[in-house]
Parts: sequence; C-alpha cells; structure tokens
Amino acid sequence: MISKFSLFVEIGRVVVINYGEYINKTAVIIDVLDQNRALVAGPHSGVERHIINFKWINLTPLKVNIQRGARINTLIAAIKAADLETKIAALSAVKKINARATKSNQTDFERFKANLIRRKLNKKVSGEVKKLVNIANRAAHKKAVAQKAAGHVKKTL
Repeated sequence: MISKFSLFVEIGRVVVINYGEYINKTAVIIDVLDQNRALVAGPHSGVERHIINFKWINLTPLKVNIQRGARINTLIAAIKAADLETKIAALSAVKKINARATKSNQTDFERFKANLIRRKLNKKVSGEVKKLVNIANRAAHKKAVAQKAAGHVKKTL
C-alpha cells in the first residue's frame, strides 16, 4: 500500500513554528523525544535549542543531513553546507508569512494605494470578461437562429 504521507518527523527535518515564543520562525528537528515532542534548534533564525510539541510546528519538505542530538556548531555547519537559507526563503509557507507581515505593517496610505491598484485591476479584468461573454453570447445566438431557420429546434414542455 502506498502511503499518502510524504513528510515525516525525522532528525534533520526543517520545520516552521506556528505557535509560541518563536512563532513564524524556522528550526531543525535535532531529536524526537516521544510521540508528541521533539528537540529543535534554529541558529539561522534565532530559535534556541528547546523542546517543542508537534502541534506547534509545520513540517517542510527540506531536510538537513545531521546526526541525532547534534550540537549547535554541527547544525550550523550542516545548514551552511545545505545552503538552507536560500531554500527556506523559497518555501511557500515562508513567503506567505512574509507577505502577511508586510501587509500588517502597511500604513493607512499604503493600504489606500493598494486598494486603488486592486480596484483598477479588477475593473480591467471584469471589462475583458464582459467582452468575452458578449462574444460567446453572440455566437450562441447566431447558432440558435441558424438552427431555427433550418427547423432543427427541439420543443420542450
């Protein structure tokens, strides 16, 4: 049987912390303590070595090649060797966190400008959609008229 899961909790797995003191920061699993907790550290993102519940983390597809219980300097070397900083920046979860932070830090005027741009774009898109719908309606009307003239119209009750 093929498993539907592709990301597993394992030593070296890069995670995004979604709750607690280090929310929205990335870390690496150093050791799995039991079925609920792991030892993580993130020297690249300011996360200290500590125990965290699995409910507080999201797994990513990235993995670092380290041994169980690796020390911080070993972890730093493995992170540099794997070029993890650029790979983390390319993750969709991290991009979403950064976009959310940027949006929450906008001033009133920046929100106003973004709203104007969004409205202009929506107006252009809806105008193009209306044009395409009108073209499709005209074609359907011509087809119906041609069928009616040919006597192929089905009468429904």
